[in-house]
Formats: sequence, structure tokens, C-alpha cells
Amino acid sequence: MRKNAGRADDEPLAHQTIVALTRPPAAEVDAGTDIVLKVMVACAHGCDLRGQVINVMAPDGAVVAGSGLADFADNANETTEFAFTAPEEVGEYSWSLVFPKHEADGVIHEEGSLPITVTTLAHDTSLAVWSVPSPIVIDHPFRIYVGATCSSGCDLKGREIEICDETGASIALGQLGETPWDGTRGLYWTEVDLVAPHREGATSWSIRFAPTELRLPHGGASARFGFETVKPPQYSVNVKVVQKDAGTPVEDAQVRLGVYFASSDQTGLARVAIPQGTYGLDVLKTGYEAFSRVLDVNGDVTVDVEVAVIPPENPDAYWLFDPTKRI
Repeated sequence: MRKNAGRADDEPLAHQTIVALTRPPAAEVDAGTDIVLKVMVACAHGCDLRGQVINVMAPDGAVVAGSGLADFADNANETTEFAFTAPEEVGEYSWSLVFPKHEADGVIHEEGSLPITVTTLAHDTSLAVWSVPSPIVIDHPFRIYVGATCSSGCDLKGREIEICDETGASIALGQLGETPWDGTRGLYWTEVDLVAPHREGATSWSIRFAPTELRLPHGGASARFGFETVKPPQYSVNVKVVQKDAGTPVEDAQVRLGVYFASSDQTGLARVAIPQGTYGLDVLKTGYEAFSRVLDVNGDVTVDVEVAVIPPENPDAYWLFDPTKRI
């Protein structure tokens, strides 16, 4: 029990104990999840109390968890990390960490206690939306992917996600699938089919998630996504991208005409279907100088674009610099 099994005559029969935390619990946790802590008990006489138990007691006196004192060092006894489950309702809760009074080897160790308070919260949820095409022809159908996840990794399968237009009116519902998206902790997802609005321009819609009928409380979440709607295409623009001087095709160059875009293939050709109009044509690829011009589209057209390679920096440029030469 003590470092010295014998008891000196001048030692008091009753030893006071002190309870402290070496790993305090988090001040806030999700409802129904683990509260993790580590407790130390010390006696003024440096007694070895290993094997004795620390109890977590509710205000009504019920023992909700316990852990034995497992380590003794520097005149203090310590539990390993242990956990108990937080209440499933949102609110502030208190418990007492109690080292019970006990007698052994002629020594009484008095009860020691320490109050702890933890606030339980509704689980946070967050939303993701991806694979949103843009631009989209007015009145045309399209498909997006939406997903929801919980801060504690709760199972959200079967829950509904709502899609709303700019006015907040509901335009579609999606039901989360059975399994999370590959590589994620718990992103439950689904596909949702939509129809583009009957007007040109930028559109911003929202997704909403208001989980109900889950065992544990969850907060709702919302997110926005946007896209461009355009007139139906009338003409085809073929952009042929080649390297300046060499004349060789440039593959994977990004070709943009206003809100329309495409990538050049292995022959250097990018095809874009667009309505009549005037567009800014931009061609971009890492390692090449950017190309820009204005293009009037009144019919099918082919545009040849030459892009120059950006020369690599000379690693000896510093030594080639002549400070006596005027620039």
C-alpha cells in the first residue's frame, strides 16, 4: 500500500487524499460520445494506492464509470486514460471523481473528490457538392453529387438532402446512400438530377440538410453551388494549338471562350460548341506563354494558335551579371 510497508509511530492513522486531473476532459463534446480523462490521487504520506478505484459519480450518487489506479511515481498514483459516455441530450452536466474512503494495513485513507463539468453539443454536420457542370444549356437536365458528414462519424444513410433555388423554394430531394464515399471517414452521398433554369447567366442554388429521427441530436447544415446557363450552341469553334517555330501539336492546353472551355487533344485540337457572339479566346498551358485574342463567331470556324515555350531560367544568371554594364 505504501512505499514502506511498516508504519512509523508518529504517522497519523488517517491520511487525507487529493484527487486531480492529469488529462482533463474536453469542456465540450458531442452528445453521446466518449468523455476521456486521466486521474491522479495523492496522499500526503506518499502511499502507494495502486489497485484502488476512482469512481465517476452522477449527482444522484450513481456510479457511471470507474478506473483503477495503475501507476505509482513521485508519490502520486494515476489511472490510465479511461472514458465514459456523455449524455445523449444537449446540455451542461456535472459529475464527481471520487476516491472512496477505505482502510488497509491499519491506515485509513479518507475520501477525496473532484467535480468536473462537461457541455454536450449537437453533432455538427457539413455538406459537400461536386461535379457541377458549367456552363449548362438553359432548360437542360444535369446531374450533381451531394454528400453529408457528421463530426462524430455517425451513420447518415437514408437521410434526405434538399436542393433549393435562389428563392429558397425546394426543387429536388436526394436520399443519402448506404456507404460513405471511398477514402472518407463518413461522407454519405447521392446523385441528384436537376434541370437548368430558363434564363441565361449566373445561377446560385443551395443544398440543405436537416437530419431528423437520429438517435443523437444533430445540427443542420447548408451550402451553395453555382453554375452558368447559356443559350443552345449554334456553331463549332475548332482551336488548333501548336508550338511556335516547331509547329508541333500542344496537348492538354486549356482553351477558353468566355464561359466555355475545352482541352486540346494529342493532335493539338480543341472543339467548343457555342452560340453566335463575340468571345475572349484564351489558351493556357504551364510552360508556355499565354495566348489571348478576341474572336467573333458567326459560323463554324477554325483558329490556329501558336504558343511559345517559356525558356527555363539560367541557373548561372547571377554569375553572368556584369555590374559594370549599364542597362
